Amino acid sequence: MSFLGNKAILDCLKKGKVIEAFEEQRIKNGAYELSLGEQVFLTNSGSKEIKNVEPQGVIHIEPGQFALLLTEETVKIPKDKIAFISIKAKIKFKGLVNVSGFHVDPDFKGKLLFSVYNAGPATIVLKRGDNYFPMWLAELSEKQNYKGTHINQNSIPSSPIEALSQGEFNSPQALMKEIGQSNSRITSLEKDNKANNYIAITALGFVFALLLKLAFDFYALDKGWDKAIEYNKKQVNIDSIINQRLLDKKQLLQEIELLTVKKDNLIKTK
Repeated sequence: MSFLGNKAILDCLKKGKVIEAFEEQRIKNGAYELSLGEQVFLTNSGSKEIKNVEPQGVIHIEPGQFALLLTEETVKIPKDKIAFISIKAKIKFKGLVNVSGFHVDPDFKGKLLFSVYNAGPATIVLKRGDNYFPMWLAELSEKQNYKGTHINQNSIPSSPIEALSQGEFNSPQALMKEIGQSNSRITSLEKDNKANNYIAITALGFVFALLLKLAFDFYALDKGWDKAIEYNKKQVNIDSIINQRLLDKKQLLQEIELLTVKKDNLIKTK
């Protein structure tokens, strides 16, 4: 397999075998540069419908979003040749990645469809009519007939649109933002949980301290009551002893008084 150079590509174009109404200045570095056409489909579009781009109009492919891009040119690949397609480096460096096929079958006729993804950090702007898609041609050893389903393709088919319309596509930046927000919520919940644990432990400690104080107070009260009873018993004993002494003293005074009377009577008798 050998690739065609600029002169061989020009010869094919002049014979009308590859691209009608071609522009010779688009033949560069052994490839023909195809341009962005009228129809595009963007996953960041709210309508989820094919968008028709006006001549010289622009489209915006947001970060993390897919797009289906149809070429302006209709190509006709000869049966004895195969084409290889890509995206120009200056667009690739911005983050636009071709996720569709990289070759065109022999004998294919129609507009080419590129499925791309913006893996970069910024919005990529493309303009209708600008050259973004180089196409190389290579010789085959024998002729091949096209047996695919995209013959005479002149619009974006429904199948890739359905595949890209199943859900929302979030950019890596949006996903990182959501992860950051989730981490913030988790951190907040952890802080709340720690605060609740602290409050619970503090409350439990307070209740334990209160119960302990009540136990000591009850113990002290119980001991105090016992001491009071003991003190009263001692006081009663002391009062009993004093009363007994007073009675003994009274009885002694009575005996002394009686003896005094007897003494006086004896003296008078003499």
